[in-house]
Amino acid sequence: MKKLNFMILPIIMVVFLAFTSSCTKDEDGENNKTYEYYTDPRDGETYKTLKIGDQVWMVENLRYLPEVVEPDSGSQTIPLFYVLAYDGNSVPEAEASTYFETYGALYNWAAARSACPAGWHLPTEAEWMQLADFVGGAIIAGNKLKESGTAHWGVVNDDITDEFGFSALPGGCCLANGLFDGLEDFGTWWTNTEIDSTGASYILMTDNGSGVYSGRSIKEHGFSIRCVKD
Repeated sequence: MKKLNFMILPIIMVVFLAFTSSCTKDEDGENNKTYEYYTDPRDGETYKTLKIGDQVWMVENLRYLPEVVEPDSGSQTIPLFYVLAYDGNSVPEAEASTYFETYGALYNWAAARSACPAGWHLPTEAEWMQLADFVGGAIIAGNKLKESGTAHWGVVNDDITDEFGFSALPGGCCLANGLFDGLEDFGTWWTNTEIDSTGASYILMTDNGSGVYSGRSIKEHGFSIRCVKD
């Protein structure tokens, strides 16, 4: 397979992913999916969930935000929580910010590993690969998992179908140098797969790429989370 000849984040090496509490139901007429809803007892946030293959995913980014720090805060070991484009320490202010409801919170790796509620967990890279394989393989999985339309990704592409209802969004990231980057250009999600003492695996989808990609990132970066059911 060919390697992609681009770098979205200058300090993150992107490689192609070669391998490929209450609930209610709702019938979605547009894509004919049967969604369920899970309410997180910790904060009352409700998430749309969906069975895709043998897995049950939250099909929204996690919004669990017990605290929030400025974007220039960073740690490999202390859990840190960010909100896109927010520079402060007030959780109510962060939750009322423009991007929180749509894109959720951003987490360094230490926070990501424990942020999912009981009964759910941060997926490993292998679990993301399982999802990509089920929807047709990593080469085309991004277009089948990204939310269709131009409201968020900002591109016109008939190949972006969201036919499985996963509705991946380009919520960007928080870099370790305190910069927010990538809104409407790419989405990044932590996995629970550790590479070494300083790095872990993450998942990337881009506005101009059809696939699901995997890379190695330093643990200080703030990425989104999708939780999968235990």
